[in-house]
Amino acid sequence: MTSYPGEPGMSGTPGTPTRGIAGGKFWAGAAAAALVTALSALVATVILRVFDLMPLSPNWLPETTVAVRFAILGFIGALIAAGLLYVLLLTTPGGDSFFGWIVGLVTLAMAVVPFAYDAVMGDRIATSLVHLAIGLPILGLLPGVADRAAVWK
Repeated sequence: MTSYPGEPGMSGTPGTPTRGIAGGKFWAGAAAAALVTALSALVATVILRVFDLMPLSPNWLPETTVAVRFAILGFIGALIAAGLLYVLLLTTPGGDSFFGWIVGLVTLAMAVVPFAYDAVMGDRIATSLVHLAIGLPILGLLPGVADRAAVWK
């Protein structure tokens, strides 16, 4: 039977480095990624409005504009994704690979969901594009943040 370092009852091989995460550095990078995601959603919404396309709006915060609602959604989504990545890196071998799959599939699902609504096709496409503008920066930035926040012990 093969045993691996780090299994229950195993002391591990002396001198074998283990990966950890510098929490402060990770969360500072996650906040920056969340800001970029929010700005990406805001810019995508404004660009779509220039072409007279109106993304289907979330119904919460009715006193704010659609662009601000999507920016808030992107910021919160990026922070939730960062929390998921942090937990996966601490608990799962190859956590960054699982993170990529999870975020990629959620982004794909969110890009398809607007087509289930009864709305003008242009508005459904606009909403799908805004969802992509939220998901792609998360998928592109957070794994890099995790790599740069990695520490080896």
